[in-house]
Amino acid sequence: MISAGNRVIHYAGTSVALEFNDPAAEALLNRIVYPIPATTETDPSATIRIEIFHDPDPEYQLYLDGEKIYKSKNKIDFAENLLSKICYLLAFSSKEGLLFHAAGLGINQAGILVPGGIGFGKSTFTAWMVSMGCDYFSDEFVYFPWESDNMYSFYRPLHLKKPSRKVLSPIIDYDADEASIMAGNHSDLIHPTLIKADNCYRQPPLQLILFPHYQAKSELQWHELTAGETGLELMQFLINSRNLPEHGFGEIARLARKVKGIQFTYSAFEQIEVPVRALLKSFHD
Repeated sequence: MISAGNRVIHYAGTSVALEFNDPAAEALLNRIVYPIPATTETDPSATIRIEIFHDPDPEYQLYLDGEKIYKSKNKIDFAENLLSKICYLLAFSSKEGLLFHAAGLGINQAGILVPGGIGFGKSTFTAWMVSMGCDYFSDEFVYFPWESDNMYSFYRPLHLKKPSRKVLSPIIDYDADEASIMAGNHSDLIHPTLIKADNCYRQPPLQLILFPHYQAKSELQWHELTAGETGLELMQFLINSRNLPEHGFGEIARLARKVKGIQFTYSAFEQIEVPVRALLKSFHD
């Protein structure tokens, strides 16, 4: 089949090629992976193909290196699956620096790293931080090229599970049109400007690491970490360690010695608003 177009995503020292047979596929892709300045450009490690068939309603099909791996008539569910596959392939081959499962935020000229796993409430916390005045860069990946302090975040929509609507409805207009929010069956893809109209993507130096953990009905527990504790926490969220010399431990130790790490457990944003505001204010003083 003749391809209507193609795009290569370069990120974290690796790349993925994408082909599509319909301009609508390119438009969809551009809505889930925003432009990211590449640190390096490499030959793609894999090729993803997006095909849309109209018969008469659209059916979306996804191919990986020529093999069909997914299809759906739901555009948003397809977009989520496509985004997940792109992220997996980039993470699998990344080897030129530290790649964390983390959110990337900025305040003034400072970068804030928010590592977190499934169930930690990372993306919901990230959305709240944007409402507090932070710029949003990613809620999935943050990459540090070898011996660099600068955060290279994978710029994409906020990916929020449906249960988060209850707590985020005061700051997110869930009735906004599809240009700002793509509502799927299980989650929402939300453009950051829906929360912060002047959101600006940057690659600032890391100045603060936050380890939030949402736990229902818990009291606030707030703990400033030592450099050693920060490094050990970071190791849990390094997703390309198998590709790195010494599993990346030396580079993680270098970052942990340079910035403050804070770990906290909370059950409501009201518990953390005062200390978080104080932290953010310190980057304006």
